[in-house]
Amino acid sequence: MDALEAINTRHSVRDFSSKPVDKDTVMKIMETACRAPSGGNGQPWEVFIATGATMERIRREYQERAKNPPAAPPGGPPPQPAYIQARMAQIRKERVELLGLDPNDPASAKVFMEWGARMFSVPVLAIICQDKEIKNNMDLGLFIQSICIAAKGLEIDTFIAGAFCSHQDILRKELEIPDNLNIITGVGLGYPNEENIINTYRAPRRPVSEVVRYKD
Repeated sequence: MDALEAINTRHSVRDFSSKPVDKDTVMKIMETACRAPSGGNGQPWEVFIATGATMERIRREYQERAKNPPAAPPGGPPPQPAYIQARMAQIRKERVELLGLDPNDPASAKVFMEWGARMFSVPVLAIICQDKEIKNNMDLGLFIQSICIAAKGLEIDTFIAGAFCSHQDILRKELEIPDNLNIITGVGLGYPNEENIINTYRAPRRPVSEVVRYKD
């Protein structure tokens, strides 16, 4: 699979099968991703990977936490611009309808909450971290994209989700993540559950003519 095909066919898997991904494959993906460019060749990424028994402990703890969720901390990030909120609402509606649910029924969200609690059944989880002294995440974006494209080149699917980092105290304990690192996001790696229709969903993309202003 060439790079263009990997980029064009990569998509977010929201329900993974139990099929394991062997360590050699995971490390090959990470080794390739480490070729990502970074400002000043800083290579600021730090990765903590959970699989096997460690992954199952984290999953159980997340599920237990979901039964008695802690109070949300005050504040939080500012809301997204209206046009991004509209795109998010569109894909949420389309995914719910794909499952045969009513998008106007608040109970429909429980399906995705349950998937999130079991961490989408992902067999391998990469937690991406960065030194707290670094405030810009652009280099990590390049690194995470490289993980996804390298994985797709090896026929491994991915899902980037902040939900993987919902309970950072659990991750720090189980993966021994030091306090000097910020936990930025998580990337799930594995094979899709072919029986779940949600994995057929493809989010719409803006046409390139709308995105690019080209002058010659």
